[in-house]
Amino acid sequence: MSSRKPGDSALRVPQVIVQTVVFLIAAVAGPSAHARQEQDVNLASRYPASLDASEPPVGRSWSCDAADIWSVRSFSFTCGDGFAVELGPSQVAFGVHQGNVVWAYVQPDAPGRVLRAPVGTGEEVRSIFLRFNPAVLGHVFPPGTVVGQGKAAFAAWGRRAATWKINAAWQSGNLPVIPWRKSIVVDLETSVARRLFMTDTEAGTVKYEPFFERRPLPPLTPVTETDSLRAFDEVWEAFDREYAMFGVRPGVNWAKLRETFRPRAAAARTTYETAAAIADLLRPLEDLHVWVNCGDENVPGYSRSRPLNANWQAAEALVGPLRDSRRGAAWARTEDGIAYLNVYALSDAELPDLVDKMLETLGDSWGLVLDLRFNGGGDELLARAIAGRFLDRPRVYSRNQYRSGPKHDDLGPMLDRVVEPRGPWRFEAPVVVLIGPCTMSSAESFALMLAQAPQTTTLGDRTAGSSANPRRIETGLNITVNLPRWIDRLPDGRPLEPGGVEPEVYVKAAPEAFTPRSDPVLLCALEKLRESPAESRRPGRKP
Repeated sequence: MSSRKPGDSALRVPQVIVQTVVFLIAAVAGPSAHARQEQDVNLASRYPASLDASEPPVGRSWSCDAADIWSVRSFSFTCGDGFAVELGPSQVAFGVHQGNVVWAYVQPDAPGRVLRAPVGTGEEVRSIFLRFNPAVLGHVFPPGTVVGQGKAAFAAWGRRAATWKINAAWQSGNLPVIPWRKSIVVDLETSVARRLFMTDTEAGTVKYEPFFERRPLPPLTPVTETDSLRAFDEVWEAFDREYAMFGVRPGVNWAKLRETFRPRAAAARTTYETAAAIADLLRPLEDLHVWVNCGDENVPGYSRSRPLNANWQAAEALVGPLRDSRRGAAWARTEDGIAYLNVYALSDAELPDLVDKMLETLGDSWGLVLDLRFNGGGDELLARAIAGRFLDRPRVYSRNQYRSGPKHDDLGPMLDRVVEPRGPWRFEAPVVVLIGPCTMSSAESFALMLAQAPQTTTLGDRTAGSSANPRRIETGLNITVNLPRWIDRLPDGRPLEPGGVEPEVYVKAAPEAFTPRSDPVLLCALEKLRESPAESRRPGRKP
């Protein structure tokens, strides 16, 4: 997982791959006869709204499963006198967060039509991706139009569209945020181009965003049954031989999963459908390091909510302006002499040298907050080099095992991972290390390294609980799969997954508590350091 810094605007325009789009096969889109029911469905009662727009905007994780697929007799949307789109019978997929619909994907059995629009009037409509407030679900999909459950297989197409399009509007960190009730985003794939419209239903106005014309859903690539099954079997067999985490996944019946999803791969007519069958095969492993790509697309698999327990702007409000290297670390110092070091990535080979220079500047500080909450992992060796500046002697920070035989519980010897002291001097003043749900992978190892230093205290919330040391499986169909190979363990031998690294001091706070002026975790760390009497404070670098 790559690290990210907050501050992404909920309306920020993304940079995505330029591609062309094709209409998804009608066999998947078409509503099933058995799904037609005599009594119409009231979706507003099925998905009662409990969320509304908020400041600051909060990204919401989502799921889209078979129960979230519906058949509709028709779909239409108008805004004022200048915009109208109309579809006939269609399949609808919903993205859901805690019972709230946060997006919808609509695909007609036969192309619909743009009736009126600032751009694209008369064009055929092949699909629509919608963003709206959960409270207006019943207005967007009235009861008289919804006839029952749709085809379960359509969930994969809904997840595909959401993954590609969610970062166009009303998002934070590629997760949907709740729009204002008057704001509905209508994102069309037409016979000509992708057409994205921002509508204001109160004012009756429509704004067209031409930026997205060059960024439609990627084209689908045909695949033969033979090639699809070969790719599926290659992935299944590789995990069967090498995946070390089966022992902590006792509920996973790997042979049964093959029986369940191999027919899906056999029925695939495009490489994306093959990739989706593989992703669904791997989803029950509940492993954040397992992922599937099909060309330029990430195929949605397992995920879970990991809200960021931090705010970049709040850090500046609490410790002063951050000097950002743009290479993985930023620093500041409070007026009373507490250093703040934010290591938000582990990818730049020059990072240890940059941190060394920062420590030279901060060496006379009498306390340090080392922030890992934004760090999603990277190169563990870079973390070792930085952590060595705080260690008094070599210390074991993690242990790991690999598969050693054909049985899922065949594991090799326990291997210790050790961090060594490094540098001309050691920072010896009190250090508070901040961690949270977005601290993941090598960043979790980094936290464990720092936790071995006698002057450190970890504070915040549990980390993600995910480590991999993976290899990539290239199937030859432009499908890539990430295969984690080890079971990572804490120094006492307990698995890192799924519990992660537990902080010594918990600071529980709702995502809404982190604003541009408020960071409860960082505030607690500063207060903890300031508890020490002024006369006992000594610089991190000894004279």
